[in-house]
Amino acid sequence: MAQGSLPLLPSRNRRRLDALWLERLRADGWRDYLAEPSAPPAAFLRAIQEFNEGKFWHCHETLEGLWRPTPYPLRLFYQGVIKMAVGFHHLGQRNRHGAASLLEGAIAALAPFLREFMGVSTESLAQEAEAWLARLSRPGEPDWEELDRLPRPEIALPGE
Repeated sequence: MAQGSLPLLPSRNRRRLDALWLERLRADGWRDYLAEPSAPPAAFLRAIQEFNEGKFWHCHETLEGLWRPTPYPLRLFYQGVIKMAVGFHHLGQRNRHGAASLLEGAIAALAPFLREFMGVSTESLAQEAEAWLARLSRPGEPDWEELDRLPRPEIALPGE
């Protein structure tokens, strides 16, 4: 698959390279650069289970081990799920800014992979992140007790 002049792995300034890859994928789509994996790796399935159990930090740790060695553009998909998990971790810590920042990052990283990728409804994840961002962006201090009572999103396991 053609990847143009962009490196497949970051060496320096990863954030800049992430932005360049996201720009490229928004313009061209991921199919020009990546074959969708036929089956998700076991670590990814474990991370989804951790996410669904509300173990957002564990999900992040599991996915980070998978994300680090993964080349672009697939690493952006993993990064989107990682940011979603850490956003909900920050939400549980009542860190409004951290949660909002990471949920925004999750939406951006998952955007090239919408509607579905690797058996995950990326569209549903992005919609959940947007709904939580709307709750967090209301004027004034969030009603943390109300937010704590709301169910967190779940990621359907591939094949469910």
